[in-house]
Amino acid sequence: MDVPGCSKVLWSTSEDSDIPELPSVLPHSPKRSDPPKEGSPRPVRHERPTECSVCMKFASGYHYGVPSCNGCKTFFRRLCISGKKLACKGKGDCYDLTIREEPLKCQACRYKKCKTTGMDPLAIQIDEKEASTTDLNKVIKRVNPDNIEKDDGTQKGEMAVQKQVIKTIQSMEVKMQKMVDMLVYLESKIEKLRMSSYNPHWNTWGNLEELLASENKIRFADKAAPMPGWPLKGETCPRRLPNCGKGPKYSPDRKQWFFYDMMTTIEYAKTFMFIHQLDMRDRMILIRNVALAVMNLHISYFTVSKKYDTVVHPDGSLAPMKLGMVYSETVMSISPLIRCEIQSIEYLLLKAICLCNPAVPDLSVHAQEILAREREQFATALFDHCLRTRKNGPAQYAELIGMVDLLERQQRMQKDLHLLYMIPIVSKIPFADRMHLIDDIMSH
Repeated sequence: MDVPGCSKVLWSTSEDSDIPELPSVLPHSPKRSDPPKEGSPRPVRHERPTECSVCMKFASGYHYGVPSCNGCKTFFRRLCISGKKLACKGKGDCYDLTIREEPLKCQACRYKKCKTTGMDPLAIQIDEKEASTTDLNKVIKRVNPDNIEKDDGTQKGEMAVQKQVIKTIQSMEVKMQKMVDMLVYLESKIEKLRMSSYNPHWNTWGNLEELLASENKIRFADKAAPMPGWPLKGETCPRRLPNCGKGPKYSPDRKQWFFYDMMTTIEYAKTFMFIHQLDMRDRMILIRNVALAVMNLHISYFTVSKKYDTVVHPDGSLAPMKLGMVYSETVMSISPLIRCEIQSIEYLLLKAICLCNPAVPDLSVHAQEILAREREQFATALFDHCLRTRKNGPAQYAELIGMVDLLERQQRMQKDLHLLYMIPIVSKIPFADRMHLIDDIMSH
């Protein structure tokens, strides 16, 4: 069944995309993006049609550009995709309502009338199986009834256009699938790193700039063995926040999860090619403004996937509970994920969208353009996935995109709490024992 108004959204790409542009079958047809000429009439909104242009019965709306009923709409789509060859057994005027009150039951004349009234085969949504039909020229070209007979040269040209259209559609599907596969693979490595025994002291990491310039640590996911003794036994939920007046205590078999998750989030960001198209200044500005939001989404999804409603870590430990605002701001992104029943692919695409934020203040114009292009691709893939897998696809997409604003709000509140409560404590810790990466992220 065709979904009105969705086909043009599914495959929208930026001008810099490497996907080839769909060739124009009608060379003189105006583009939607062309500005209206001076003196040209303003577009008029069409009223709901009442009469089918093909059979003159009650019209249910505009289908393929023509007022028509559901019966003629379905008939035209089925005939275009099937490639069935039809021939009228009469004089070819079975649907000529100037000589009769009601049309005769003739598929050939009905199909001819559909074409005569202007039904557009290009408006038909087709999948890969339907696109492989033997009579593709009935699916992807506008058929003129006065030019049904074509010479060999014209037919070859049309077939070349047809193959290019199908190739373009398939390349878009392949590109989106590769994008999702890459995100799935990357997430598996991130989780493997979190579960591993790789746990160096935080004072060996340096600050944000040093971490961004260093080699990616995700390679240790395959080199390091799983952390022994996990899940932890005994008390896994601390009753209060630890006293950090003398600095956090390091233990080789216990990870400081706020620091470790922040580190893995930055390593996650470093795997994207567009990050390396930014200069160091833009990279630092971007990471300082999105890392905490991306990390919160990661932690929240991990928690939901483990069937918890409060933050849980890979070692089985829980975040401190009943600590007023500190606790409430930590878990505020969990409930929306539970409510919308987020799927893994939706989470992965939403996470990438959070990373690509062109609205971050002080970014260069070059960085804004790159991030806007990347975010559009991930958003298009998310919308396409919602349409394919959800009954309420557009509503699900809107709810997921609304999560971005919540994550940014959560990030701002956490940074405010850090300035109010943690900075006075951190200032008493010896400089060599501080987590400089956390200071760099939370203080900006």
